[in-house]
Amino acid sequence: MMALAMPSLQTENGPQRKLLGARKRRPSHDVSEDQVKKTSKYFRQSDKEVERSLKDDVIIKTMATAAVTSGQHGQEQGWFESSFCSAGKSSKGNKIQHEVDVQLKETAVDVRDLSADKGKESSRLEFPLTNGEQKPPGKPSEQDNSDNNSEKDFFEESFQDQDFLSHVESIESQNSIDFVDTVSEEPAKNESVLNEQVKRDCVILSPKCRPNEKKVFVNENCRNSIQNGDCDLKGKTQSTIQKSVCDRNSKPHISVCNDNTEKEVKYIGQKSSDQFKSGEVFNSVNSVGSLRDRLKRKLLQNVGTKSPVSPAQTVEQGRQSRLKEVEREVAIIQGEGSASDIGPFYGLPSKVQQLLQTQRGITSLYEWQDKCLRLPTLQRGGNLVYSLPTSGGKTLVAEVLILKEMLCRKKDAMMILPFVSIVQEKVKGMAQLAVELDFLVEEYAGSKGKFPPIKHRKRSLYVATIEKAHSLVNSLIEQGRLGSLGLVVVDELHMIGEGRSRGSRLEATLLKIIYAKASTQIIGMSATLNNITDLLTFLKADIFSSDFRPVKLTEHVKLDDSIFEVQKGQTLQESLHHQRTVAFQYSPEMNKMDPDHLLGLVTEVVPQHSCLIFCSTKKNCENVALMLSKLMAKYKRELSQVKRQERKDLLKELYKDGEQRMCPVLQHTIHFGIAYHHSGLTTDERHLLEEAYSDGVLCLLACTSTLAAGVNLPAKRVILRNPYIGTQFLNRSQYKQMIGRAGRAGKDTTGESILIVSPKDRCKVWEIISGPLENCYSSLNYEDGKGIRSLILSTIGLQVTKTTEEVFEMMTRTLLSIQASQLSCDIVATTKDALQHLIDMGLVRQIRMLSQDKENSPLPHTLEVTPLGRATFKGSVDLDFSAQLYKDLKKAEESLVLASYLHLLFLVTPYDLVKEVQPPWMTYFKQISMLTPVELKVAELIGVPESYVAKKASGQYTRQAVDEFVVKRFYLTLMLYDLWKQKSLWEVAEKFEYPRGFVQNLLSGAASFATCVYHFCQELEEFWAYQELLGTFVKRLAYCVSAELLPLMEIPGVKLGRAKQLYNAGFQSVALVAAADPEVLVKSIQQIPRKVAKQIVASAKVLLNEKAEALLQEVEELVTVPVDQSTVQSSQVIASPWDDMNLFSSIDIQSSTS
Repeated sequence: MMALAMPSLQTENGPQRKLLGARKRRPSHDVSEDQVKKTSKYFRQSDKEVERSLKDDVIIKTMATAAVTSGQHGQEQGWFESSFCSAGKSSKGNKIQHEVDVQLKETAVDVRDLSADKGKESSRLEFPLTNGEQKPPGKPSEQDNSDNNSEKDFFEESFQDQDFLSHVESIESQNSIDFVDTVSEEPAKNESVLNEQVKRDCVILSPKCRPNEKKVFVNENCRNSIQNGDCDLKGKTQSTIQKSVCDRNSKPHISVCNDNTEKEVKYIGQKSSDQFKSGEVFNSVNSVGSLRDRLKRKLLQNVGTKSPVSPAQTVEQGRQSRLKEVEREVAIIQGEGSASDIGPFYGLPSKVQQLLQTQRGITSLYEWQDKCLRLPTLQRGGNLVYSLPTSGGKTLVAEVLILKEMLCRKKDAMMILPFVSIVQEKVKGMAQLAVELDFLVEEYAGSKGKFPPIKHRKRSLYVATIEKAHSLVNSLIEQGRLGSLGLVVVDELHMIGEGRSRGSRLEATLLKIIYAKASTQIIGMSATLNNITDLLTFLKADIFSSDFRPVKLTEHVKLDDSIFEVQKGQTLQESLHHQRTVAFQYSPEMNKMDPDHLLGLVTEVVPQHSCLIFCSTKKNCENVALMLSKLMAKYKRELSQVKRQERKDLLKELYKDGEQRMCPVLQHTIHFGIAYHHSGLTTDERHLLEEAYSDGVLCLLACTSTLAAGVNLPAKRVILRNPYIGTQFLNRSQYKQMIGRAGRAGKDTTGESILIVSPKDRCKVWEIISGPLENCYSSLNYEDGKGIRSLILSTIGLQVTKTTEEVFEMMTRTLLSIQASQLSCDIVATTKDALQHLIDMGLVRQIRMLSQDKENSPLPHTLEVTPLGRATFKGSVDLDFSAQLYKDLKKAEESLVLASYLHLLFLVTPYDLVKEVQPPWMTYFKQISMLTPVELKVAELIGVPESYVAKKASGQYTRQAVDEFVVKRFYLTLMLYDLWKQKSLWEVAEKFEYPRGFVQNLLSGAASFATCVYHFCQELEEFWAYQELLGTFVKRLAYCVSAELLPLMEIPGVKLGRAKQLYNAGFQSVALVAAADPEVLVKSIQQIPRKVAKQIVASAKVLLNEKAEALLQEVEELVTVPVDQSTVQSSQVIASPWDDMNLFSSIDIQSSTS
């Protein structure tokens, strides 16, 4: 007689329930909450259930005996092959069933009188197996193989369909098999007989292991027998001992040490019902009790424990702890001890390298990129400024550093870019990486961006403009979360010296990060500067510079009919070497239309290659594009046949996006592959033209200098129409930035630039081609210290500086202080004036405090912001307009007209655009005369009487006391009012006689300023009504579209035209777009490139993940019960061998207590 120790079979989701008679069960997500709460009922086992368990036990052991008997001549057969499941062995199954019935009659036992065995059941050891180990001897027959195939689906199905209830019930029902201690009336004798048989036979039942785990379970007594020399396995290797290798497709089977001995199973002994009910009948393999008892005690313990954290945190803690253990093991194996180095690709996983190759075609890095990424400065987290020519590959290094910060160091990162268009382009470009690598990309530009930023469980990349980055850093400092921002990357760092507000805000942003002594690393990408050491001192950074260009650039200067090549020299004559004289076959008419020979220079490279022509003004761009297309139509007609169908499709797309309107210039030039590019275009038009140029549909763009600092659109040849931007002569940095677009890496071997110079500007050319580099100076002192006042106000409001001494100390760390001698600036006097000005404006108050000593010596003056001051810096409102905004809001509060949106639109019309407006008075009068009586009342309340506009339109002199600033601002409001009514940009532009680009800039500016006004009102309790009114108003103003299109407009890169296409194609929500196949989008929407479809889907997924993370964070904050830190530490979840069970039970209990 012997007992068969059967461990509980393991699956991917926990212990397998009853193997025999297994049936389909509902998946885990179908389990109701009531079932989970009633797990205790499974511990009260009825007599019938015990009898059924004993019956199943005898069946299993009988089959085990049959399996052993059939394993003669060294051939081993799995127990499952001998079971009733095999269709080919029905007769044998009936015979086994008959034997079972006989044994049940012979061994009938009253379950209430079972007695416990005094001996301990042998424990099991786990031996990990390597992939190189071979299977044990004994190859199954072909018939066995067919049985295995027929039973495979049933077996795997029973293992996969598990839930928590089956988990608990299987443990309970199999305890009678796993942990049976059998005794008889002579316990000592029976125990010795049992041990002797177990030692001799060493019967092992090996369970199915989890995937990727190869283990064999060996009986403890068998191990002792091996050690004592009683078993014939002594001296054999571990791979020889094991008879069962567990892999994903293996089945449980029996391994036998002695194949010639026939096994017999018998139940002996009894135990009283009291002992059974007390749980003593199932003694554990160790001293802590049976598995059921341990589970029961754990559940009771959890019931009595208060939940210090939310359920999501509990699951996350368990997941993170296991993840960290795996990462540590991987680091040990690979010999990588650094927490910031988790892979072979510069510390990143190899998946990053694969994504860069598949998505961007980057197979290797340049030598300078490799050298830069391995700098000791970056390894220790120091600040770095690296300077290279345009198109040198600076952005890729920044992206690798950003990914390393988020994936390795687990911190957020921020990328500061100069323009909204570049921010939008970068968000689209990073979306596909974010989906694959599981991080978030958040856009902070225009009206987009949340303050304070939502604290996500995933890492976030903030892509922001200079203005939004300043507000974002302020918000993080105020929330005490600046430490979560591990890296800040600044593109075009030299813009810190641009002047006016943009340069001063960039300097203020970086200063706050440095002064706050945060661990945030600052990386700057800059053009080559003459005084780069000042920036290094300010940032406490190292420098890395190189003159590398992936494509060789040849510079030329065209003077009259001669073209000179620019080379190194001490003088202008030495630098210019005559290369050739243009000999284009120009007729007198052509010479008159094109005196600079642009057509000849362009046709040397197009249509095989691309070309850019930089012009001084927007109007000049349109004139050049139109002139070249007319000349081509007459003299180069064949160029209109190149990619003819693609160009027709582009015209249709422009016509559709323009609400059946189109620019007549583009309508003529696109046929020849020519277009113009400047701020007068709408955003949709610019995107379509840029995509067409990148795809080769367009081969020539006539553009302004903004393209050089904007989206990367390289060309084979770059032509500078003249050395001017507007009326200002080019400087060396602007010149280098423009010609840096010449040469496309991977497509061209060389790049060319041609600067066209008139004889009068010949002497000035030397300054831009060979002159010294420009200097970068601080912009804080612009407009008589306006930047300094804004900086001091925000640092006092954020409590970064609390006293006058701290303000002066902070100012000594600015770039302005470093360059004070060069700029002839008295930093102390300037700081005093700025501080006094803030006090006079009512934005800051000074508190005098006296010490407690006898001498009553005064302490440093404490500074704090007033409510108006706090609203000003929290709303990012210009200091010059904060008082005006407060006055307008206060005035409107008394008589706010809510019958239309006109009054609210006036309150959010940007102040800074008013100076650019010179309204045509006749048009103004026509528009104001068409207003309804309610709308006319709004005009009267604002201060724009109709009579005043009528006299202006008729040219009459008026003595009415009217504020001209308010009148001009209301003209902009009327434009916004038409846009609010969902009229097209084209229609509004024609109606008010302004370019459509200006109208779109007005809309984006109004949406951004509306956000500022909203945050301004949130800080002032007296404006509580505006807080409610502006909430949804601001969101709708950002797009001025119908409500059903708003969700689609939130997807980065989706504009009005594309949103309408998606909506009409059936993709009416972000979730539907995110779930779409890009190929389906290409088929459903006409003329959408495959690359654009992939970007839209990826951007939708990122947006959806961001919203999901925000909701999860909100839920976590709601269900978390705040407790003392000591309680949290004492109640931390400790991982156990039953991690899954503990986690699920903890969730249920915590949810109920919460």
